[in-house]
Amino acid sequence: MLCRMHLLPFATRLGTVRTLWPSAETLFSDLQQEMERVREFMSGFESLLSSQGSFGGDRAQGSIAAAAPTSGEGFSVCQDVKDFAPEQLSVKVVGRKVMLVGQKETQSADDKGAFSYKYEVLKREWDVPEDVDAEALSCSLSDGRLRITAPRRA
Repeated sequence: MLCRMHLLPFATRLGTVRTLWPSAETLFSDLQQEMERVREFMSGFESLLSSQGSFGGDRAQGSIAAAAPTSGEGFSVCQDVKDFAPEQLSVKVVGRKVMLVGQKETQSADDKGAFSYKYEVLKREWDVPEDVDAEALSCSLSDGRLRITAPRRA
């Protein structure tokens, strides 16, 4: 048999209903403030990277690239690859991007049984401007420097 308490609406039996979870406005304002701090940090980080030209870890390896402006001569990039042999390097054109990949493995063991293994990867990609003929791309390697060039379209 049902009593009077079962027939009353749930909220009127409990009185004022409050949640223990904070309100959504408080959560979202905290999240918005945190996102703004992250945006400020990232913009500062991007400006630092753009002012240095490349990531600091790449400088430790001595692999700095320099892209020539596309005024007159076309597209030209020079990359330091002295740590890699020619057979360890691969240059590909994918759409309007030039991709350079270098992979190197080094293994060594001494007479005491110690063994070391080192795997290095160099990955770079550059956007080819629209006025440059990506099909006529050429590469040359001399003195540990890889030069990638492409002429302008006629």
